Amino acid sequence: MALGRLAWYGVGIVALVACDGGVAPPATVYFVLDAPLCSSILPVQFFIDNAQVGADTFRVNLAPEHTMSAGFEINSGHHTLGARVVNGYVWADRAVRVAAGEVVHDSLPFYCS
Repeated sequence: MALGRLAWYGVGIVALVACDGGVAPPATVYFVLDAPLCSSILPVQFFIDNAQVGADTFRVNLAPEHTMSAGFEINSGHHTLGARVVNGYVWADRAVRVAAGEVVHDSLPFYCS
């Protein structure tokens, strides 16, 4: 009887491991500042689906240069990406559709005068 119960436990463990493979990996969004003619320090806030998910200070053409945010994980599907300079410029929202495991780079063009 104990051997039969042990066999059923083994079947249960195999079933759990097989089912675990069905979870879709999240997509990842990076915000990338594109400001080739600037030398600036820009504090920027990032939004996904109208909720602030982070903030960072970009350094453009200044050492050390920093123009890409950390990655933000999202589920697959339709999303709205947005960004704004703190107390300043607001980029237009961008609608995206992402697949599981996809990496998205949201380009933020910025021109200095």
